[in-house]
Amino acid sequence: MINHTSTIRQDTSTETDSSVPGKLVRALRLRRNLTLEQLATQTDISKGHLSRFERGEKAVSIATLMRIAQALHTSVSSLLGERVGEDILHVVRAADRQLRKAHTGNYEFAPLSRADGNETPTAFLLHLSAESIGSEEAFHAGDEIFFVLSGAIEIELAAHSVVLRQGDYAQFPGLVRHRLRGIEAGTEVLVVVAGGKEQ
Repeated sequence: MINHTSTIRQDTSTETDSSVPGKLVRALRLRRNLTLEQLATQTDISKGHLSRFERGEKAVSIATLMRIAQALHTSVSSLLGERVGEDILHVVRAADRQLRKAHTGNYEFAPLSRADGNETPTAFLLHLSAESIGSEEAFHAGDEIFFVLSGAIEIELAAHSVVLRQGDYAQFPGLVRHRLRGIEAGTEVLVVVAGGKEQ
């Protein structure tokens, strides 16, 4: 029998399993585009208490955790890290990736992130040829991360350009206007846009 007055305690001194629930709550809240205030209202907990729970500084009762799980469409066991469901783990198998042709630029891409559009970071694979080029400069919130899996690319970043080859990594603010060009056939690049939806 569940004791609804017991609490889920967080450890403020070290990173332990007891810090998992708050961090998972925050991750799922952001994934569902909910603000702290919205989730606090839905679960009948103060915004300040919820914020401190997410940061691992405060405890919540089992009853409160049940309300939070319901509002986030998950289970208490998932929030406690005892069960990993589809709401926590997202896997894209190589055989299931679907390449899509870009409207311009002569390249293909395969989305890797969740399809709900609320995921941060956003990740995808680019397949480029030596003739692939972004026809327009891109800019957006968050950081842009490139890791070259094979081949080589050139990134034009404002007035600067850099060539990345297999195994090379680059990261820069997405608000800096940038353009991508393939310079070898069979180039494959992992692209991640992170930090654009933080609340």
